[in-house]
Amino acid sequence: MNNKYANLFENIKNEKKTKNDTILLIDGLNTFLRSFTMINHINENGHHIGGLTGFLKSIGYAIKTLSPTRVIIVFDGVGGSSARKNLFPDYKANRGNKRMTNYPIFSSLEEEKISISQQMARLIAYLQCLPIDMLCIDGLEADDIIGKLATQFETDTNVKKVYIMSSDQDFLQLVSDKTNIYSPTKKKIYDDNLILEEYNVSSNNFIIMKCLLGDNGDNIPGISGLGPGKLKKYFPQLFSQDILNINDIINISKTTVGNTIYTKKNLNERIIYDKVIEREKQLHINNQLMNLKEINVSEENQIIIDNIVNNPNNDLDKVQFLRMYITDKLNDSIPNVQNWIEITFKYLSTF
Repeated sequence: MNNKYANLFENIKNEKKTKNDTILLIDGLNTFLRSFTMINHINENGHHIGGLTGFLKSIGYAIKTLSPTRVIIVFDGVGGSSARKNLFPDYKANRGNKRMTNYPIFSSLEEEKISISQQMARLIAYLQCLPIDMLCIDGLEADDIIGKLATQFETDTNVKKVYIMSSDQDFLQLVSDKTNIYSPTKKKIYDDNLILEEYNVSSNNFIIMKCLLGDNGDNIPGISGLGPGKLKKYFPQLFSQDILNINDIINISKTTVGNTIYTKKNLNERIIYDKVIEREKQLHINNQLMNLKEINVSEENQIIIDNIVNNPNNDLDKVQFLRMYITDKLNDSIPNVQNWIEITFKYLSTF
């Protein structure tokens, strides 16, 4: 092993840390699909492997950057969106109708979907060789599980730091002194100061901002005509140190409408406040759809979560990993793959 990396490994190993000291929670599907759409790697058999190799390299980079003592990768469960679709039938109704890539290797949407399914299945086999945990619960989305884990770790005095790896902005509402969000696309670690710098709103009020603006990716409607600029103009309280909720926004709108004499000059202001009042029910639905701090799980699912938390996987099967790597003809997709495994994952098995 390179002396530089050997010294790094020894320093990490000798630090006084416990298994749950620094936890990295990874949004599995978000990470995979980002890799799949951005990396057009083809092996010598002519198979697309970008989702597989991109995922492994991405989590490897995050581990070397953040130095977690354990890693939990979370995937959506079967029927994970069902509860939200029951609440709001149009939730994610815009998904899956068109191809994610324009790679010539795929001649149709169906071929792309088959590749995604095959690479995901193979990825799970690789991850099972590593000293990490995977969590997937039917009826829950990855967002729900990560939100539940993050809030649970917030009250665990044995946990010193939590990182959530995802490019999904929804997780920014979970930022605290203990919990930060690592954006793999921006290569940034979001704490409350960075959220304030980029969005001019605290993490505590980030969910309220999302409810008002909506989420095009999940097909969640916001208040039409209300963008980030107007949001600050009409609801400056949202950007103060006050912690607000949806009812506060409704009451601000009603009070402003009741106390303001409207003219042609400020008619647009009246229209915005009226829309907020009219869309009160939808705003509460948006909060239920996007709020990750108030996740309720069944007793059965809580047992599954607690089992993962309390029984970390420390097993590293380097031989099987490399055997699959050769079989799949991944070649130099991960440069110096043997050193990569040693540097990235071996110390995780020592806690």
